[in-house]
Amino acid sequence: MKRTIYLSLVALLLSSCVSWTPKLTRATFENLEDAALENVVQNGRITLQGYYDDGSSVEFKQGWTVVDTNFVRGEARRRNVHGILRDTDFKTTELSTEGIVLWRTSRMLEQKERAVFLGSFILVAMDAGVGVYCLSNPKDCFGSCPTFYQGESDHLFKSDAEGFTHAITPSLEHSDIDALPELMGPGEEFLTMKNEALETHNVRSVELLAVPFEKGTSVMHTVEDSFYRVRKGATLEVRDEEGPVSLVQERDNREWFTLASPDDLAEKMELKLDFQPKPGVRYGLECTYRQTLMSTYLFYGTLEAMGQQYGRRMVQMDHSAWQKHWLLKGGIMQFLGGIEVHDSKGKTLGAFEETGPIAPNTQLLVLGELNGPLTLELTKGLWRIDHIALVEIVEEVQPTVHVVNGVDKNGVASAASLEALSNEEVHLVSLPGEQWTLYFESVTEPSHVFLRSQGYYHEWSRTTWNDPGNIDQLEYMIAHPRKFLREEAQAYKLYESEMEPLFWASKIQSPILTSYEK
Repeated sequence: MKRTIYLSLVALLLSSCVSWTPKLTRATFENLEDAALENVVQNGRITLQGYYDDGSSVEFKQGWTVVDTNFVRGEARRRNVHGILRDTDFKTTELSTEGIVLWRTSRMLEQKERAVFLGSFILVAMDAGVGVYCLSNPKDCFGSCPTFYQGESDHLFKSDAEGFTHAITPSLEHSDIDALPELMGPGEEFLTMKNEALETHNVRSVELLAVPFEKGTSVMHTVEDSFYRVRKGATLEVRDEEGPVSLVQERDNREWFTLASPDDLAEKMELKLDFQPKPGVRYGLECTYRQTLMSTYLFYGTLEAMGQQYGRRMVQMDHSAWQKHWLLKGGIMQFLGGIEVHDSKGKTLGAFEETGPIAPNTQLLVLGELNGPLTLELTKGLWRIDHIALVEIVEEVQPTVHVVNGVDKNGVASAASLEALSNEEVHLVSLPGEQWTLYFESVTEPSHVFLRSQGYYHEWSRTTWNDPGNIDQLEYMIAHPRKFLREEAQAYKLYESEMEPLFWASKIQSPILTSYEK
């Protein structure tokens, strides 16, 4: 991608950071250099755009107003399903909001406007209205989905779970299960849920799954969403192409990872796992892992390439099975792959595939009896691994389900939020900077706990996406994914060298940069 994210961010910081507008942020910064902002996209440009489910749209100039919960009035014009103007001039229009599934706005919304746009439609996207200061606070450039904490933390990369990572449209809504690191006892049944990104989170449900603790064992969640009680297995000796790997022996937040290939972003490598198997023992492989920024880079590069077509293409993707498959399993993703596990004869036994660079995932891959070493095959520079262990399977277990029975929103009890999480027909809507304390039905004894969350989210479009984009590059990525991953390698290496260390070192403030006020 000739216009890489990194270069566009540098251009933003060098040329666009010309004003400081206190009304646009509720964050606290040590100095203005840490809060480099771009002007609100106004000055007569488009400030509101509504998309229908076929991708056609209507756009309003500055000065539009909400008439009531069903109409918007202002100077407007329409575009067809291909994004081509149907009207040559803007005309004063009173538009019904019926049928519009996505709104995109580039100015702050007043309270009555938020009630219309956040309460009436399936999918909501709002432009941040300000640039992002990625080089000093990189996480504000990227999405995180809902993040969950068992204890107090203001450090994003110490979150304990991350919900429904790839559910970027309503039709991709799914349920996601994450193991929580600490045992939970009676009286401790609460979690903190945060929106720490420029996203709208639509949360349908959050539940705790609990299995009682038994000394000498642990309980693990499998890649297939079942649960097993396990005990310590044979000791692993792990080697990569440079020799023994000691970082993965303990779960201690000291992660093993490699840098990407300079020639091919899909280049593979192997980890060798040597051990002495016991006959008649049913084994499983435990792995605590997350992704690097490679998938984030490629995802946001795709969105940046869409440019002004972002809203239209996201709506069309929500109604296109093949586009969703391309996003999740086809296209470039089929060549990046997961962490595949092979036995001594080269047979594939399964894979670890959870996406997202924020919260580590701890999962179990059930292997059965083994008679030789294992090999992990993975893409260079795509995965960070904290812990690998071989365990013995004791038994399959069924967790008890504990639903939410109390909610605090930003420290204040919220009956409406509890009702939203208790009603499967609606979503709890969470905006950037919001924080929720979720209280659950009690466990009866100390237990291993797992978080099950369901919902979807949508990225707020950034002001850097207001340009025409690079549609030729986008179509090339779609048509020639394998060539693209080779040709993009050098650009990613520049990004990797600058952004990777900054991203992991960044400490995210809460509440973060937002373009709304309470």
